[in-house]
Amino acid sequence: MNRLFRAALRRAHDDDRGIVLANVIIFGTVLMMVVAGLLVLSTSGAVKSASDRDYQNAVAAAYAGLADYQSKISNDNGYAVYGTTANAQFSSTANAVFQGLGPNGTTNPAFVGWVGVPKTNDEWYRYEVDNSQYAAQGILKVRVTGKSGMTTRSIVANLKGDGFINYLYFTNYESAQPSITGANCTSNYQWQTNVSNTCGYVQFAARDVLNGPIRTNDTFTSCGAVFNGSVEDHDGTVNRPSGCASSTYLGGTPESAAYLGLPALNSNMSQEARADLPTLVPRPGCLYTGPTTVKLNGDGTMTVRSPWTKATQFRTAADGSTSASDTARAASLCGTVSALQSANGATIPTLPSNLVFVQDVPQTNTPTNVNYWGSAFPSGFSNTYCNTKVNVSNGTATTSATSTYSNGAGYPVAGEWMNGGSYSQYGTTFWRTGSVSDTYSCTEGDVFLSGGFSGAMTIAASGTIWLTGNVTYVNANTDVLGLVGQDAVEIWNPAKCSSFSGTACTSASLLRRNGGEDFEVDAGIASNAGTFWNQNYDLGRPLGTLTVKGSIAQNWRGIVATGGGTISTGFAKDYVYDSRFLTTAPPKFLQPVSTSYGVTTQVEVQPAFQANGVCARTPAGVCR
Repeated sequence: MNRLFRAALRRAHDDDRGIVLANVIIFGTVLMMVVAGLLVLSTSGAVKSASDRDYQNAVAAAYAGLADYQSKISNDNGYAVYGTTANAQFSSTANAVFQGLGPNGTTNPAFVGWVGVPKTNDEWYRYEVDNSQYAAQGILKVRVTGKSGMTTRSIVANLKGDGFINYLYFTNYESAQPSITGANCTSNYQWQTNVSNTCGYVQFAARDVLNGPIRTNDTFTSCGAVFNGSVEDHDGTVNRPSGCASSTYLGGTPESAAYLGLPALNSNMSQEARADLPTLVPRPGCLYTGPTTVKLNGDGTMTVRSPWTKATQFRTAADGSTSASDTARAASLCGTVSALQSANGATIPTLPSNLVFVQDVPQTNTPTNVNYWGSAFPSGFSNTYCNTKVNVSNGTATTSATSTYSNGAGYPVAGEWMNGGSYSQYGTTFWRTGSVSDTYSCTEGDVFLSGGFSGAMTIAASGTIWLTGNVTYVNANTDVLGLVGQDAVEIWNPAKCSSFSGTACTSASLLRRNGGEDFEVDAGIASNAGTFWNQNYDLGRPLGTLTVKGSIAQNWRGIVATGGGTISTGFAKDYVYDSRFLTTAPPKFLQPVSTSYGVTTQVEVQPAFQANGVCARTPAGVCR
């Protein structure tokens, strides 16, 4: 019995050990499963963390690449011509045209492959450029792809230079042009010290309202004006003359700004009419010669009369000589030469996103120039002061009792005051008109412009652009016009004289305006070596308001009125910035000597490249 009992106890003991073992095994399995789960979770978190880091680093690398390209184009405005269409879908589909992979035979590796971001071990970038809108609008598009690990991300940015067109009002000097005012002074900046005989400042008056950003390399002076945009000058101060009311700064406190240089000449713009540079000038514009009248007809056409013009597009040989290009193609765009030289002119469509350049009549023929006239003159020029000495008496200049004094384009008009002074140009003596040294010339590249404009075009002149009437947009949302006058862009405001002492006028008044009349110009305006001003600004009764819808850039401050707190003569200002100029510009408009390039728009797009450098493809199998 005892033996049986002990055996039962032993079996019970063995069964308990089996249960414990089973429990240990079960518990161990669960524990291993938990550890394994935690290990998997930890590993997946590490992978996700690395993925997130690569994702963020890839876009950071793209921004680094954008900054690299911005630096290159800011240091060299000509850098826009460098790039490649090979393995660069963004460039090739945009019809971009390049002259190499870098200046002086160098290669920018970012055009052809990955470039490491400085001070990183796992970030890379490359970029593609679209320069198809650069010549016309000053805009560069760049697609930059960044890489980190196996992740790539791409951004597309529009770059635009910090140019004159970014401002409603830009000046180099805040003094007037001495040759216009007749002042015996020196053009220095108002902020300069230890200089003498500095020309006096021109100030904004109490009636002046400026609706947009303004900037000068000089220092502004204001007598109670209203500034509805930012104000930037040399040192961030605006002078307030004694007795003047405070000005109103609704666009923020004035700030200092870096120097922005105007080019000395605009003559390089004439190259846009060359027909022998298909890479640089794929769509040549129009070249006219001598005084040229342009009447904007308000229906997308313009009537151009240019008696000195013999060729409107040209080719240049290695020795610098010029010849006419395809005359039929040029005539279809710019008008036939016979029509341009006729009394009625040629009526043609405004140039589509292109440039008109009006040059001086060539005075030499070495090298050979297709627009050279020699000793000949266009039809109807027999009584101009180009080739006939003019007698001046009591304000009327004639060659005979019935022959009028003229530049061949109809100026001066009947009854306009002529002071009879003379000046020498190209070894020839010419006679002046007007109250100051600003004159009409029969050989300079002057434009006489008026009317309603429809289209997108720039008009540039080696002389003066005379605004003989309002120049306004037909559609303010789509039309865009640029005006660039080397010597000046000037409101035509002729004077008459009622009293003389010999040939000098002792009592003058305005010929066409009695007082209170308004004037409007819708355009981006620039005078790189001169000014934008109102002819005979110091005569007559106070006029109305001069409205400019666009922008103004000039070497000297242009005078449009006299008076301090109130206008005594001339126009009050109402200048309104065309905000479209923040992201675009008139076709082939004047560019600064050097500038920085800012991003106007930016967006992330689908990655353009895979990490191995092969293009990423669309679902249709095409490189993005």
